[in-house]
Amino acid sequence: MALRYAMVLAAGKGTRMASERPKPLMKLCGVSMLGHVMRAVLGVDELERVVVVVGHQADLVERELRGATPSAAEIVTVRQPEQRGTGDAVSAGLSRLPDLLPGVGGSGSEVVILPSDTPLVTASTLRELAKTHAQAGNAATILTMEVADPSGYGRIVRTAKGAVSGIVEDRDLVGEEVEIREVNTGIYLFDLAVLPVAIRRLAPSNSQREYYLTDTIGLLAQAGYQVGVMPVADAHETQGVNDLPQLVEAEEIMRERILARHLKAGVMMVRPETITIDAEVEIGRGSTIWPNTLLLGRTRIGDSAEIGPESSLLDSEVGDGSRLVRVDATGAVIGASVQAGPYVSIREGATVPDYAVVEPFSLLK
Repeated sequence: MALRYAMVLAAGKGTRMASERPKPLMKLCGVSMLGHVMRAVLGVDELERVVVVVGHQADLVERELRGATPSAAEIVTVRQPEQRGTGDAVSAGLSRLPDLLPGVGGSGSEVVILPSDTPLVTASTLRELAKTHAQAGNAATILTMEVADPSGYGRIVRTAKGAVSGIVEDRDLVGEEVEIREVNTGIYLFDLAVLPVAIRRLAPSNSQREYYLTDTIGLLAQAGYQVGVMPVADAHETQGVNDLPQLVEAEEIMRERILARHLKAGVMMVRPETITIDAEVEIGRGSTIWPNTLLLGRTRIGDSAEIGPESSLLDSEVGDGSRLVRVDATGAVIGASVQAGPYVSIREGATVPDYAVVEPFSLLK
């Protein structure tokens, strides 16, 4: 079974962010949360179409998607006029996916659904979710995790025999359900033939008067469909971001991943805890990054270069073998084997030719 479809829910306002920027567009390591999620989704093999459900400030979110890296999968958007819950969002998204025979199950067409505020999720986890779903023959598979403090999370409710019977949101818990430690991450994989039937049966019979996607799990289980779970290996991947402290925490985890990736690829870092590298930065093999250096935006650095200490490069290119000491550059093109610094400022649009020597305390326009 190849996972052919994905749906990303990006309609929310995110009032707890205390920002005019739409929640999906809040950035960590230079890339929006939606951008990180899309990168994970598009890393899934053989994906044909990604539906992004937008709502609050939809124009801005759609503009962000138009600037995304081209991929083999088709990316389409659909608008959710009123934010009436995740179930309503998925109902809107289904309008851009194939309409299969209702309730057949085992159709071979699956859709992974995930929120835009889980920027740490990886393509490998989504691929593993699809593999688990196919091997078990499930109608739906939930990505779950075990947590010491489940407050705020929907709980995975099971029958006496251990079968999944539903998901209960935190605010709707009763009795012993409060003590359940197995929680919902908000990431699911559904058989596309059975999901629309369950969505149509949703009712806003909860304290928020919203249509919960989580309720489809109980509906499918009650109808006799097999529902399974896959525990996530690293709980950080499914860490939701709802406010600025959580955004800062997620960015720190992402930053550590980025540094580890470059180190593994042959980039030397001196005191890496002082170095900041954005997600889209590229650094060639054999290069060295010295302390207190910032590499931001879409900066590209060639092989065997030395950057820093105390340099800051934004959306700039640096050729092979160049040595930049205390250089501040924005939107610049710096050639190969350049010697620059210390205390050099290179303004946007400036070009430094190969083998140039830029004297200390220079300003290049």
